[in-house]
Amino acid sequence: MTQQLFGRNGVTSPRVPSGTSSGGSNITVTYETKPGLGWLSIKNALLNIITLTFYRFWAKTAIRKHVWSCIRINGEPLEYTGTGMELFLGAIIIFSVILLPFILVVQGLQIAGYPIAAVIAQMVFGLMFLLLIGMAIYRARRYRLSRTLWRGVRGTLVGSSLKYSLVYFGTYLLSMVTLGWSNPAMNLELQERITKDMRFGETPFGFRGTAGPLYGSYALAWFATLIAMVGLFAAIGFGFSDYFVELAGKMKDIEKDPESFLTLILVIYGTMFVLAIIFGVIWSFYTAYEMARFASYTYFDNAKFNFNATGASLIGLWFGNMLIIILTLGIAAPFTVQRTIKYFVDRLDVEGWVDIGKIEQSQARMDTRGEGLLDAFDIDGI
Repeated sequence: MTQQLFGRNGVTSPRVPSGTSSGGSNITVTYETKPGLGWLSIKNALLNIITLTFYRFWAKTAIRKHVWSCIRINGEPLEYTGTGMELFLGAIIIFSVILLPFILVVQGLQIAGYPIAAVIAQMVFGLMFLLLIGMAIYRARRYRLSRTLWRGVRGTLVGSSLKYSLVYFGTYLLSMVTLGWSNPAMNLELQERITKDMRFGETPFGFRGTAGPLYGSYALAWFATLIAMVGLFAAIGFGFSDYFVELAGKMKDIEKDPESFLTLILVIYGTMFVLAIIFGVIWSFYTAYEMARFASYTYFDNAKFNFNATGASLIGLWFGNMLIIILTLGIAAPFTVQRTIKYFVDRLDVEGWVDIGKIEQSQARMDTRGEGLLDAFDIDGI
């Protein structure tokens, strides 16, 4: 049961744990696996089939409640208070306001005989979706924090999702112009913005650091990717040049030779698959380094963070998750959520102390519209 005291202005404030001074407490974060996730996976899969996937909002909520309760800070579990109905209503709002108008406009233009206008409408909506990705990420983070409690105190984000989304969109543009070399600086900008907007109760998180140390690892990954791509395409070109010449000749009569067309499709998708593996392996090492740096730049009260990630461990995490989803046809997907959260918790160390006694309940407005925008983009697995 949550134990609290009333702080200033009648706002609830967590009780200082016994055995610690009112000046502060050391913080330990652990993940304690508990049974029940297997049955939950089977139940969610069956209900998703019966309801034609409409149950997914309640399924996602049930998974979060289970996984969140396994995370313990100083021995006390987190609590997730979100509901499936909130996620469902958020999805309905986004479908009604954004997706449905898009479908009606594009289909209406095509039926009316204006295919060019339909293409232009698709491009406009595509640009709008790209502009909204950052907002979707920010609002989802705010919702989850507001539904995450530790000893009765919740988190939140207090900034503007629109400003974050504009910076996020600018990151895409700069990345294209600079061939990716702006990414370390812009990733740091995004991380700094969202971290400084984070609150636990009324106490803010802090972020202080520069992008400079990231560029050495980034350069190694960038040039390694370039060399790997050149090597792959050179190998394909020299090894299969005669085959491609023969295939190009057959493409003139593609209707009479569908086998050649199928072969070409397989070659294209096979190359893309190999490239994806190469990119994933190479950039896992930079991603691990970037996450570790960002963690070291983050602080809360008088505590700072260390994240002990490695490229090899990230590859193992992602590869293991992929195998679980493929081999179980997605039924065991909740275990990939658990593996991901546990990975981050197990590698997180907290140095310093936090004055728990001064933390007061957040007064930020609760967002009741769930994560409809993020669900519409289907870019999140937690």
